[in-house]
Amino acid sequence: MSRMFSLDEVASAVNGDVVNRKGYLGGTVFVTGVSTDTRTIEEGNLYIALKGEKFDGHDYCEMAVEKNACAVVVDNIRSVPDGAIGIVVKDTLVALGDLARHYRFKLGAKVIAITGSVGKTTTREMVRVALEASMKVTSSQKNYNNEIGLPKAILSAPKGTQILLLEMGMRALGEIEYLTKIAHPDIAIITNVGYSHIGILGSRENIRTAKTEIIKGLTDQGILIVNGDDNFLFDYVRNIIPLNNGLAAIFASNKVPDKVTNCPLCVNAVNIKENNGMDFDVSMSVNGAVTDKQKMHIGLGGEHNVHNACFAFACAKLVGADMTLAVKALSEYTPMDGRGKTYYGKKYTIINDAYNASPESMAAAFANLDSTNPGSRKIAVLGGMRELGDNAPALHEKTGEACGQYRFDKIIVTGEDKDSFIKGLKSVRSDADITVCADTEEVKKKAHEIIRTGDTVLFKASNAFRFEDLAREFIDNDEDNG
Repeated sequence: MSRMFSLDEVASAVNGDVVNRKGYLGGTVFVTGVSTDTRTIEEGNLYIALKGEKFDGHDYCEMAVEKNACAVVVDNIRSVPDGAIGIVVKDTLVALGDLARHYRFKLGAKVIAITGSVGKTTTREMVRVALEASMKVTSSQKNYNNEIGLPKAILSAPKGTQILLLEMGMRALGEIEYLTKIAHPDIAIITNVGYSHIGILGSRENIRTAKTEIIKGLTDQGILIVNGDDNFLFDYVRNIIPLNNGLAAIFASNKVPDKVTNCPLCVNAVNIKENNGMDFDVSMSVNGAVTDKQKMHIGLGGEHNVHNACFAFACAKLVGADMTLAVKALSEYTPMDGRGKTYYGKKYTIINDAYNASPESMAAAFANLDSTNPGSRKIAVLGGMRELGDNAPALHEKTGEACGQYRFDKIIVTGEDKDSFIKGLKSVRSDADITVCADTEEVKKKAHEIIRTGDTVLFKASNAFRFEDLAREFIDNDEDNG
């Protein structure tokens, strides 16, 4: 079993007091792994007892010891079982973060951290496949992007990891600052600043402040990479980036910008064309001088995915990955279900983009639907966007206006703010063919009535609408009858 830490090392890292109720130890105690869940604990693991709204991990300390945990980390001495070793701290969640921070530097890997209103996970996965082609990468999985998941992602990285790839989510100010000061990224990415969580944070300015907290944990000489086409973000970070950090920008607007003030490193995508995905030329420039050029293809539609691929390209260059292998790996990348993955069947083409929705991702999905399978009948099956608070009606109306820019053949819509969406849609395209549904069940019924062989169909909504299941139903039907 691999040894991660000695017990004394853990106690020092978390500023805890060791309580030995085991008696004679017979030598140094080593930790082989870290667990917060007794269901998955392994022999030699350190068990950290976390508290949640509906559980208290301290209730399971005895079970952890029975499963041969080497020690337990608790917030009171009474929770250390008889015959066990405990480390007592003020706050076990803080201790989890402290231990992860210690391991992050002990591991010696380069850390890349990603945040943004939309596109975090797709960007993370593109960076992963680009770097994995020539380097040993450990990437956060599932929803490991909060104050529990991110430390667990760090602590799961095996020895020999060269790149530690992390995602940072947030719902309030201060959360990303907490995460970035655990991870201390060498490269930080902000994909964009949109309207996700505006219902909680109150304004887009507050969202920008929250996302740019990632800068506060950058290592000396660490680099921040941002979407240069997002002027709301780019113009802001150019004025706040510390002198000991670098700034890079991604441009994917078919125009190479001139030398950019306060941003020495730029990645530019030009000659962008739809071709069962996207073809484009990408170049990197330093102070306006081009240092590298590549032709690229990705299997995902939409200009937003060109941005995501360019983030991966930039990371590969900055960490010294094999660029030939990185570009090849990106050309073969396919997204996860629900995040814009396109299924080309015998009956239908289904774009499953139903994992989540915001005004920005809706607009990107509309552009993707429009460019996929030119000449086919286009159907947009749309639900609402959540967590927009008092801004929901206005933002749904704005999204309707974005939809109206395209001549989709049929639009099926549901959600609390569907009337606002329709108002915006009709203000741009009064002749739009709209089917209004009360709920997801009616959407399902109408979709089966409307969608026919040869159609290209987009399913897009916040996760609560369960449109992923509906998209999968059409894909399964195609496979069963193909």
